[in-house]
Amino acid sequence: MTDHHPTTQTTPKDFLFATLGGLFAPGVAIFMIVMLFLGIQGRMGEADAAPAAEKEIQARIQPFGSFVAVDPNAPKVELTGEQVYGQVCANCHGSGALGSPKFESAADWGPRLAQGYETLLGHALSGIRSMPARGGEPDLTDLEVARGMVYMANSAGAQFEAAVGKDKVPTVAELTRGREVYATDCAYCHDTGLTGAQKLDDAKAWSVLLKKSREVLYGNAIQGTLGGPAKGGNAKLSDEDTRLAVDYMIEQARVAMPGVKAAEAQVGG
Repeated sequence: MTDHHPTTQTTPKDFLFATLGGLFAPGVAIFMIVMLFLGIQGRMGEADAAPAAEKEIQARIQPFGSFVAVDPNAPKVELTGEQVYGQVCANCHGSGALGSPKFESAADWGPRLAQGYETLLGHALSGIRSMPARGGEPDLTDLEVARGMVYMANSAGAQFEAAVGKDKVPTVAELTRGREVYATDCAYCHDTGLTGAQKLDDAKAWSVLLKKSREVLYGNAIQGTLGGPAKGGNAKLSDEDTRLAVDYMIEQARVAMPGVKAAEAQVGG
């Protein structure tokens, strides 16, 4: 007698599950291969991590400053008036800050131009009101300061020429007038050294002053920037008379200096 085993009929549902089960493992493998490929392509477009990290380290250890070798014996290159204005003066004169006359403003410069070249140069060299001497740049030469002042003044209508020429030689008439002004407005302090004023025959004190340009000394006397009052305390004294008094004092100081130098030489010997 032959055994008969009944067979189970496969339904469409069983067939579908079996098919999906057979495709699952290959599908997972294909998915992982695709993701691996995409990851490699993505990394190819990114910057190398090592150079980026190196740049970050270099940025952290970069010094805060740098040294520039400057040859002290190299000749100084004189700046033009426009360069002096751009590098030193424009900070205030470009906008009229701190009451400074604005560049190209005839209204601002008009009253100042009327004072004349020497007075304006004295102001520029010595400083006046809120403006520091030489515009706050002590390395500027007298001629560079003159060029900067002239560049600004001429922009407002002046026709100055920048010059720091040979030392002025006062005439006899000018020295006579200077002596009169000195006697009435300066002698009270400069004859005695009162209030720390340089005595007229103090060669040592004047030897320091005479290293400055005459325009600077004019400005000091007119503005009172060496400790003494402006114009010797006489507000009505004109700028011109003040300059003549300075001329007289300079000439008298120069007369006293050779004798003092000779005496010092004898002591030293």
